Amino acid sequence: MSKFHVSQIETHVRTLHEQGNWRSDLNEVNNLSRLLALHAVQLTLGPSDGTQILEITDGTKDRGIDAIGVDPTAKLVVFVQSKWRQDGTGSMALGDMLKFLQGVKSLLGMRAGDEPAHASEETKTAVRELLKTPGARIRLVTVTTAIDPLAEDVQEPVSELLGQLNDLEGTEPLAVHGHISQADLFNSIAAKARPLVNIELQMLDWGRASDPQKMYYGRVSAAEIAGWFKNHGTDLFAENIRVVIPRSDINDGILKTVVDEPERFAYYNNGITMLAEAIEIGPGGALNRDVGYFKLTGSSIVNGAQTVSTLGSALGTDYEPNLGNAFVLVRCIEVPQDEEELGRRITRYANTQNEVSSQDFAFLDQQQHRLVRELQVLGYEYILRSAEQPKSKDPEKVIEVRQAAVALACASPTLGHAVIAKREVSRLFSDPSVYRSLFNPLTDPLRLTRAVRITATVDQLLDLIERERDGAEAGIAVHGRRVIAHLVMRGLGDKFLKEPDSDLDAALASLEPNVHRYVSAMAEAFPANAYPGNVFKNQARISTLIKQAGL
Repeated sequence: MSKFHVSQIETHVRTLHEQGNWRSDLNEVNNLSRLLALHAVQLTLGPSDGTQILEITDGTKDRGIDAIGVDPTAKLVVFVQSKWRQDGTGSMALGDMLKFLQGVKSLLGMRAGDEPAHASEETKTAVRELLKTPGARIRLVTVTTAIDPLAEDVQEPVSELLGQLNDLEGTEPLAVHGHISQADLFNSIAAKARPLVNIELQMLDWGRASDPQKMYYGRVSAAEIAGWFKNHGTDLFAENIRVVIPRSDINDGILKTVVDEPERFAYYNNGITMLAEAIEIGPGGALNRDVGYFKLTGSSIVNGAQTVSTLGSALGTDYEPNLGNAFVLVRCIEVPQDEEELGRRITRYANTQNEVSSQDFAFLDQQQHRLVRELQVLGYEYILRSAEQPKSKDPEKVIEVRQAAVALACASPTLGHAVIAKREVSRLFSDPSVYRSLFNPLTDPLRLTRAVRITATVDQLLDLIERERDGAEAGIAVHGRRVIAHLVMRGLGDKFLKEPDSDLDAALASLEPNVHRYVSAMAEAFPANAYPGNVFKNQARISTLIKQAGL
């Protein structure tokens, strides 16, 4: 039956993708492989909100990568290798897989030989910009119309690369691999309906909104929510873009609250968001806002999968009784079947909208208000709140508190502060010892302005290197900029940064050779199988790299 399945798959991908993507200079099999690669990207990313970048890179110089997808909203980069098998037999060859992985390494800034991966500058830039973003993830996808699974020797180098990309302890996996086989492709054409989950729930202190969508919100017992997970499992998350990430730090924090402070759970937790095709209020529910009984038909939890799965994991443990003392803030939104696109938008934005940042609490610090006054004397406007709009028309005379924190971390004598600025910038504000080392009564406003200008100039120089280079040099330019700014300012010295008579403009004008020297020396000494995004988040590995590079 495999030839029949391939025929059905061919009809499907041609219908969806042939127009505008079929090249007259390639034969039919190569063209079908291109369409298959694009189809795999779309299967992985899901419906677009207009921000996605998709590119077919398959051709004579594809370097093994056949398509690339970048979704800034979901913070996901997808690399695809496709193989069209007309007869539906066999699988993927080791040589093709190795070539694909070399191309991936090159685009990720790993040492992968001299050949750059084939992709447009727009796509390369989009990949690198996304990988600078906290929470970004990588999906390696192999797709084929062949019926056999990947052979062990073909799977082995994939596992090896995943090990290199996921070698940063204490974090969620950066990269995963998914194989889409003939059966998976055929099943996707069938478009199986998502599982129908109906839930009846009791909501305390509930409220409602009717325009533009019907929505109900209130407190729901954690024990009741845990029961949902026990009864329905991951079917609850059919529309969720994240589903469940096992044993993440988020899950551990949720469980700790259940164990230690269940009565404060609703205050510490962000709550969950549910969609339902129809929402009904039980008899008498509308007359009493203290307790309401609701029936959700065709429901799905689109935000809060971590919360629900963790509460479910507490069942059968010593902490199960604590669930009865914990409540979760829940909002239920009615999205009828004919408003499917609205449901997708709610799902995406419920998982990606900005949250209150730890840096916003800097507004309460009197040292920050001192810096506002003293920087104003120096001609700068200092912005403390993330939503605040500057009054100055000159962007070079505006400094935001996050920008200041990163610059001061890079200027610090302690390399670890520059590492934190790369690995987890929020810790510059949330860790009291780190914050006080940067912002204290001795924080000098002149030193701060110079650190900001130097950091910005280093970024500009590395932006050029990032666009012009490939492999390790590009990876260092993307991920090593905080460490390089640290090395630059350590070379200039604190006396230079604080001394009003120091010629900063001359120093900035002469930075380029030093920045290039740092990048070249690090690239020469860079570990062959290491991902720069992980290396520059690890202080011990950075110290070793700096020493081996002779810097």
